[in-house]
Amino acid sequence: MANLAVVEGELRRARSFTEKRNRPERVLLLRAAPEWRGDPDISSDGIAATVAACPTVLSVLDAISSPREPDTFLVVLTPCDDEEIGLSVLAGAIEHAVRPINRWDLVSDDFGAKRLDPRLAKKEWRWLAESLLDAKPRETGWRKLTGPVLTLETALNRLTAIRFGGSSDEEQLDAAALLEWTLSDAALTRFSDLRQEERDGLGDWLSETIGPVARVIFRMVKSGQGPEAVPLGLAVSELQEPKLKEPDDDVESDTSPTRVRITARVRAEERFFGGQAPSATDITSFAEACESLVVRWSLGSWPQLADDVCDRAQQILRGLGADRLAGASSILDAGFDARLAALTHTISQTLPTPRGGDISAIEEAWARLGEHRRTIARATEVEAAASAVRLTRWLALPAKEPGTLRDGATAYLREHAWVDRALAQIWGADTTRVPSAGSAYGALYEAVRECRAEFDRVFAERLAAWTESSAETEGLVLAENLLERIARPLAERRPPLIIVLDGMSAAVACELAEDIVNGRRWIETGRRDDGREPAIATIPSVTQFSRASLLCGTLRAGGQSEEKTGFTSFWRGRTSVLFHKGELRGGAGTHISNSVLTAIRDASTVVGVVLNTIDDALDRGREDGLPHWRLTDIAFLNSLLEEAWRVSRPVVLTSDHGHVLDRLDDIHPASADSARHRIGTPGDGEIEVRGRRVLSGPAVTVPWDERIRYTPRKAGYHGGVSPAEMVIPILSFVPTTELMPKGWTEYSTPVHAPAWWDTPVTGAPPATSSVKSSTKKKPRKQQPTLGDFLFEEADVPAAATLGASIATSALLAAQRTFVRRAPDNEEIAKLIDGLVTAGGKLPVTAAAVLVGQPVFRMSGYVAQVAKLLNVDGYIVIAETDGGRTIELNIALLREQFLGSRL
Repeated sequence: MANLAVVEGELRRARSFTEKRNRPERVLLLRAAPEWRGDPDISSDGIAATVAACPTVLSVLDAISSPREPDTFLVVLTPCDDEEIGLSVLAGAIEHAVRPINRWDLVSDDFGAKRLDPRLAKKEWRWLAESLLDAKPRETGWRKLTGPVLTLETALNRLTAIRFGGSSDEEQLDAAALLEWTLSDAALTRFSDLRQEERDGLGDWLSETIGPVARVIFRMVKSGQGPEAVPLGLAVSELQEPKLKEPDDDVESDTSPTRVRITARVRAEERFFGGQAPSATDITSFAEACESLVVRWSLGSWPQLADDVCDRAQQILRGLGADRLAGASSILDAGFDARLAALTHTISQTLPTPRGGDISAIEEAWARLGEHRRTIARATEVEAAASAVRLTRWLALPAKEPGTLRDGATAYLREHAWVDRALAQIWGADTTRVPSAGSAYGALYEAVRECRAEFDRVFAERLAAWTESSAETEGLVLAENLLERIARPLAERRPPLIIVLDGMSAAVACELAEDIVNGRRWIETGRRDDGREPAIATIPSVTQFSRASLLCGTLRAGGQSEEKTGFTSFWRGRTSVLFHKGELRGGAGTHISNSVLTAIRDASTVVGVVLNTIDDALDRGREDGLPHWRLTDIAFLNSLLEEAWRVSRPVVLTSDHGHVLDRLDDIHPASADSARHRIGTPGDGEIEVRGRRVLSGPAVTVPWDERIRYTPRKAGYHGGVSPAEMVIPILSFVPTTELMPKGWTEYSTPVHAPAWWDTPVTGAPPATSSVKSSTKKKPRKQQPTLGDFLFEEADVPAAATLGASIATSALLAAQRTFVRRAPDNEEIAKLIDGLVTAGGKLPVTAAAVLVGQPVFRMSGYVAQVAKLLNVDGYIVIAETDGGRTIELNIALLREQFLGSRL
């Protein structure tokens, strides 16, 4: 029987024959069953034809004699041979014969093959020719072969690419593509419409070439369960026997995990495989492929599809009576929920005063949560859990009382602000899926706030004493001298862009700084070689006083007009301009007003800009309710930074004061015009402050307790003397180190997170090298520490460690001749041994402690170490994770320096 593909192929051959020989014949006689199920009038590749099914000679004659359009071909399908037809009819037919249909000849023409693989002539592949003709891409046809022979493998691979992949025969079919194919109802329907022999042939071929995944899929397709393939793969993963026997698994009990698995497997065999389950090996490979595919979807552009498939997998487990097993999954949401519940329960058990021994259990639970393969789908919950772990680490550290106001401000900026950042994450955490996490976070929040309250009280007392006595400012940046001490040195090289984010706290600043430097365009810099320095707001810490003092360069009260006048006065002798919120917005087609852009592009003008996004949010609250601030959350900030970058301007990013957030506390001891300062006798959580920096009068009562407010509830407040309100963050950025003021320090990424942010606070100290330094060690300034670190110096062991062996090796000595100012042998040994103890990876914060370097110098430090260890271009040591982790290839290190991988 001739189908459309056969007739079209024969017509193309007939046209080619007549054109080459300039023949007029338009009747094509084909020896075939006299049946035609389609439209008798067809058009293909510009050929118009009429198809006639003619079982007898008379019907052939009748068809030939029927009228038709000029140049229209007549295709006659007849079982009659040449003798029956007769010479008179054959004389007017193409090639003067009744042509037998040879499908492989048509296939050869389509592929441009000169020869066919002999295997194609076997009976088992008889269906393949017709399938190839039927599946041929309509628009382009089959892609021509690069060689003369059409092999069996080529024919089958091209056919499967079309049947399972899409419109192109170039698409390669693999296990992942076959799994994705099962998700399309239309694709499965098209497959079921194929002839049985083609379905069986393709299934056998793919089962042989792709393997277990194909064998399982086609068994499910045969049972009508094809659409359930991927979710079933995720489900059956939980029905496999665990590698380690589970505790209290009583096989005799109907509710034991083992019995539940056995029962569920029997049910799955009947429901999804028609009682003929694949082998255990095939099921295991199939489940692994499904998990890998879903993880790829989660990380790529199909996260919603991954969620839907995982939900269906849990429904399947529930239907099999095995939903309790989903809690052990490393990919299903139930597995994530169980791990998060276990982590938060462990945290709650250690509160309110976790000890070093408690932290190891928390770290294990945290690592187990991180082993879940779809954490990206629950990113906000992971962030909250990470913050909870960090806060618990911090609670386990011994409390330190600041000795001076400067100590307290620095400690807040470098450590306690990060505590506030983490607190914001757990306060706003979404615990809908795991309600038990909510109570754990609540208890943790209260424990941290109680601990922080003592620090806040001491800070306020130091501030009050300092303010009343003399308010001496040597070495301490204040709102009124910030321009003088920070902006003016930068202006000596090039006029800066000074951006004041009204109300930006130190906690918000550390987030924004990460966003800014992550692009690796801006270089952060500062006056102190041990890290960022804080500034102190005026008292009260409100915009009227603190922002005016900052922008005028002297203690002052006032609004926008006073700020503009004072800013111009401070920069007397230089062109300067200050813009406020209402002056920034541009018109049609411009995001920022032309006056602001013109000022920034003028290389002689100092430009100041005030942005009110954060301060406005304290009044009304954020619409998105998110606990963090990014560059894109601050109106105009990113555009201003981009413009400054284009014209190579330094940038000072600072604020006039910080803020505290409303946490639904209801401490309202008095009424006042301001939310956080008043006149009167101080009560619990308050303190009276006197001195020349008190700008609201000779004395003011201000709260250090973050919970106190005097006015109706808002989203947040400022005006008090808690460090969250009083400490002003200072961020300075330059586009190139040439614009750094003399004596300033470059701060490399990662930025200034405390050690406990990325590193556990307890653990065994690493082996310490017994090597003596080969060079005279330059004395270092002692770095301030803000808590216990993971690695602390231990007694020197008698036996040489790997680090000592490398440091004293001949190859390292030879490398030193090419590297100037390289770290000494003792530091190299400490770093290597610390990395070996940690399994080859360390957070930069922990590595900095090991070698006695500030964190922000570690990028350059590691670059010097790499010059020593990365011999012949092989990467032995390097920064990874965007500069947050140092990674050591221990095996390659041994091979390079000791000639052994052991």
